[in-house]
Amino acid sequence: MSGPVDRSQFDRISEDDAFEAAEDFLACMLANNQVLAECGLEPEDFEEDIHQLIFREGMALYRSGQPVTAISLKPYMPKVLSPSRSGQSARGDNDGGIITADYMTGLMSQGFSPLTMQRLEPALHIIKSVSLGRQLAREAEIASELAKEGHTLLTLDDEIEQLEMRLKERRTRLAALKAGAAPGASYLAMFEASARRDGVVGVPIALPEVAKVLSEPVFEAGNLYGLLSSSGEGKSSLTMQLIYHAVKEGHPVLFLSYDQSAAQCVRQMIAQVHEISVKQQREPNRLMTQQERDRCVLFATQINQQPFDIIRCQREGVTQLVAYARRFIKKRANGKTPFIVIDHIGKVKPRDPKLSADRISGEVTVELKALADEMAASVLILNQRNSFGTRRDNPRPIAADLYGGEGAKADYDAILYLYRAEKYKAERVATAASDSDWKKINKVFVGDIEGIAEIGSVKVRFGDPTIRETLRFEAEYTRYRSMKPTRPQEELF
Repeated sequence: MSGPVDRSQFDRISEDDAFEAAEDFLACMLANNQVLAECGLEPEDFEEDIHQLIFREGMALYRSGQPVTAISLKPYMPKVLSPSRSGQSARGDNDGGIITADYMTGLMSQGFSPLTMQRLEPALHIIKSVSLGRQLAREAEIASELAKEGHTLLTLDDEIEQLEMRLKERRTRLAALKAGAAPGASYLAMFEASARRDGVVGVPIALPEVAKVLSEPVFEAGNLYGLLSSSGEGKSSLTMQLIYHAVKEGHPVLFLSYDQSAAQCVRQMIAQVHEISVKQQREPNRLMTQQERDRCVLFATQINQQPFDIIRCQREGVTQLVAYARRFIKKRANGKTPFIVIDHIGKVKPRDPKLSADRISGEVTVELKALADEMAASVLILNQRNSFGTRRDNPRPIAADLYGGEGAKADYDAILYLYRAEKYKAERVATAASDSDWKKINKVFVGDIEGIAEIGSVKVRFGDPTIRETLRFEAEYTRYRSMKPTRPQEELF
């Protein structure tokens, strides 16, 4: 067990390998206490009781600023080890046990060997792998017992939810293990993956203006995005375009909707793609031709064959949304980045409704960011603007208009806003009562704004947050169009 980590061998780790890895790590720990700073281990990761004890007491000494040596640990150790593997591994068989002080001194001496230090990283990988295997075996036993017990649907659902949460923790730790501790290696892995795919891994963006504002060519896998707009500005319309484009490109898409039903979503897509208005679809016999009716039927039939699901949500909290998303991704996985869309964050049932909006938002976004990272998915959350921002003299969106305010943007990788000035101008014109009111209106709302939507960002990680682009809104078909001439996109259905 020397040299670089051979990950292909992890499936064949023996008990002896695991035991020796524990000894190698503890030897390095005693020789160089700094090993404890970034090891990422817990006492339970060690199978042997004596190894758990050495690590637990060693970590306690290290955190208190004291040296961790065979001598400093002596008061916390039993005088003699039982004649188990701790007294036999590579140190000679001893049916009467072994003196703990001798065992500890031997470990510490071993740690000063350059060869042992070379085995530190492989030892860490083996310890964590074996530990995760033991934990998974325990979860399997629990699942087996649940299957045998007589649970009601309600109690069984609770038990499964708890099991899913524990498995999520295991998977998160496994992801950390696979990624390794070296930041350069993590970057190179991402770089190589992008090169193999001729670009960044993620979900293609329907409109080039959106990509430009976000300073990203795609909704990148592992990222959390936000879309900020007020009611009536057309964020649902833009969302449907983003979703349809992702489906058309073959990406698994899950829409968790608190507002629109599946039928309403499909109806809006048909309007956008085939230019058959919602009004026509409501009265097909009177307002549609036979050809148009056939197109609607074909679209609805073919979209059922795509990796696309819509779940109409009612009172679900973020834990249930995450469970929906994880099940969907496992069922629909096809090698392309999944796209998970939530409409909208203010409707997600909070764990504690007495919490402030920023705390509620934070609890939701941190879980969805973890989901994106864990499942290598792109997640988009719609945000309804708070009413305070819409009452400003200049109502263009800013970060404070997010649900939860300025602080709510922390977990997002990027946040796009949608702003239609004509909506706000019409509201102010309807209530203007003085010359000063008209002066403000004419100062803020200038130029031709009819049917024009502005998109910008209130947060981008690696780009220019001041970029603004314009789109034309076609109300009849509830869709946005680029104002720059482009070739028409090929339709999927």
